[in-house]
Amino acid sequence: MQQVSQAWKDAQEQTLVPESYVEIILNVGDPDAQADAAPSDNGHEDFSSTEHLIDETEKEQVLYATLEHNIWPLNGTARIVPNSGPYGNNGFIGNELSGNDGTYSVTPTITIQFSEVFNAVIPGITVTWAPSYNEYASSFKITAYNGTAQVFTKTVIENEEISSVVEGDIQGYNRIVIEVLEWCKPSRRARIERIIVGVEKTYGKSELMSYGHDMFVDPMSAELPKSEITFEIVNLNGEYNPDNPQGAEKYLMERQSITARYGYKLNGSVEWIKAGTFYMSEWDTPQNGITATFKARDALEFMSDTYTGPSTGTLADIATSALQQADLPTMPDGSDRWTLDASLSSITAAESADLSENTIAEVLQYVANAACCVFYQDRDGMLHIEPLGSGATDYEINRFNSYSNSEISLTKQLKAVNVNDGAAVLTVGTTGETQDISNPLVSSERASAVAQWAADYLENRKVLSGAFRADPRLDPLDRVTNKNQFAESTVLVTEIQYTYNGAFRGNYEGRAVV
Repeated sequence: MQQVSQAWKDAQEQTLVPESYVEIILNVGDPDAQADAAPSDNGHEDFSSTEHLIDETEKEQVLYATLEHNIWPLNGTARIVPNSGPYGNNGFIGNELSGNDGTYSVTPTITIQFSEVFNAVIPGITVTWAPSYNEYASSFKITAYNGTAQVFTKTVIENEEISSVVEGDIQGYNRIVIEVLEWCKPSRRARIERIIVGVEKTYGKSELMSYGHDMFVDPMSAELPKSEITFEIVNLNGEYNPDNPQGAEKYLMERQSITARYGYKLNGSVEWIKAGTFYMSEWDTPQNGITATFKARDALEFMSDTYTGPSTGTLADIATSALQQADLPTMPDGSDRWTLDASLSSITAAESADLSENTIAEVLQYVANAACCVFYQDRDGMLHIEPLGSGATDYEINRFNSYSNSEISLTKQLKAVNVNDGAAVLTVGTTGETQDISNPLVSSERASAVAQWAADYLENRKVLSGAFRADPRLDPLDRVTNKNQFAESTVLVTEIQYTYNGAFRGNYEGRAVV
């Protein structure tokens, strides 16, 4: 469950909730080029961090009280530069001061070097200047090169935007140079918070015709997890029509990064929570339609290839090999996009395991099941293989926020669990059905533990589902309280579907657990 303020929680108890928001941020560009980019500059201050200009780390320039003209407001918002780091993720901060006309004696220059020539067309470059200072370059130049040959150039004058989108087809490049020709104020250092190799497009609820978010996690890892969004945007001008030579459709490619977030207006400002990190998987722009439909899903989008790594060793060895083969984009701070529970390092896979016909995703599913763990992606985009948590949340699905009473069904009574055709058979009743588990990674020594783990979950027979006025902070694997006119149950949520058409609505399913 996502962490929110008490004001958010209180608002959900009202008959009419505050105004809500959905925002989708689409990076239209080449994700491989963005990941490969290496920025440098021709002069910076010690508290600069040019090396992080291009990566996806969260950036917010600290408003430092430097000795620049009229930059130090006496209102407590500015900070003194520390004697030593860390200084914060400030992006590029030049070491030259602009003159009275805003120009520099030495032009502040950022050079973005790539290890290869990228031929995919990108629609431009996005530069975020200095939002913390409310400043920007009023004149700047962007040039792309292939070796020494110039393949694109554009000079922008009279800019007044803190975030500048320089549009134009750029392809066949291995170096991009950004020159700050003039700053918006005299006696100022040039500052750049972030650069995107491509164009960042943000769609809010006024542009969204429909939006849906589906999440599913199987506590037994018997099925693959899913986190997927589908959204429609207005396409009246044919921006995403594939036959439009000036349109944006030609820039779209699979696995482009998409982030989404949800918000409520509370006490005069919007409080946001993450909806997730996704990757473009498909899109559709009907010739006679007025909308364009996009679908993006979690990092399992990268895991459809056949696994080629080892089938022996510890479960941690196999999982790490599979995740490395998937070649996932790193987290914003440059770290791996996965976390494995320490128990995987002490569990050895069956010696006879054959994974040669399984996909990367299936191998990770086998690992999680053999380790008695769950496999899922959180809203930060981090993949987890870890034991199911036991803590309950403070969230209730009750008669106030439900559109109807929860539907209740009972699974068939469990008679036994049979792991790998008799490697372990756990009898739990005299009647009912036998649950078979087939997992090539489960050794004969491990089979009994897996059987007991599965039985502990499957003996919870009551399945609840329903529609409710959704609070979008709820995630699969959350334990919530479900109340109806007769009973109160603790429900382990396994599936949630959010839809948004000006307000959030949700459908859920889960098991009542002890």
